[in-house]
Amino acid sequence: METLIDIRKVSKTYITGSFKVEALKEVSLNIKAGEMISLVGPSGSGKSTLMHILGFLDRPDAGEYYFAGHPTTSLGEGRLAAIRSRMVGFIFQSFHLLKRTTAKDNVLLPMVYSGLGADSQKALECLRLVGLSDRVKHRSNELSGGQCQRVAIARALVNDPLILLADEPTGNLDAKSRQEVMKVIKDLNNRGLTVVIVTHDEEVSAQ
Repeated sequence: METLIDIRKVSKTYITGSFKVEALKEVSLNIKAGEMISLVGPSGSGKSTLMHILGFLDRPDAGEYYFAGHPTTSLGEGRLAAIRSRMVGFIFQSFHLLKRTTAKDNVLLPMVYSGLGADSQKALECLRLVGLSDRVKHRSNELSGGQCQRVAIARALVNDPLILLADEPTGNLDAKSRQEVMKVIKDLNNRGLTVVIVTHDEEVSAQ
C-alpha cells in the first residue's frame, strides 16, 4: 500500500496567557492508504491537536508533513483549504449538523462550500451508504444521536475524500448507536477508505 500520510518530527506549542503548553513534541507517524488506525490517549495528550494538523485545520510549529507524497508545510492557506475541503472528511463528537435542515441538505453542504455545486444524487448515495435512505427528508432535530452521526459521516463522504478523520465519533452515543456508527466506519474502511479515529474508548480502539 502507498503511504498517504507521512509526518516527521512534528511539534506544536500553544501559549495560553503565561502558560506554555507543548501539545506535540517531535511526533512521527506513517499511515498507508486503506488503513484504519486509532489515536489513543487521555484528555490533554495531544490527540485532537495531531488530528487538526493531519486535517489541515492547524499547522505544526516544526517538522514536516507529506500528504499523498507531496510536502504541505510551506503551502499557502488557500491551497490548504482546497486540500482540506476536497480530500479530507471530518466527523466530530457533536455532529455539527444544521438543526432545522434535512439530512440530504446537511450532506450537500461540503459540496456547496467547496464550489463543486449541489449534486443531490451524490448526497442520496452517501446517505444510502450509511443506511439512512429512509431518513433523507428528516430534519436533524427529528433524528436520534446515532442517526445524526451517520448523517455527519455521509456529509464527510460527499466530496470523495482520501481520508476520514473522526474525533471521538462515538463519544455522545449510547451503546447501540455506538455499534451502528462503528459498523458504518468499518464498512467504509473495507471499501478502501483510509480512516483515523481519535478516541479514549478502549472498546472503539480495539476495533
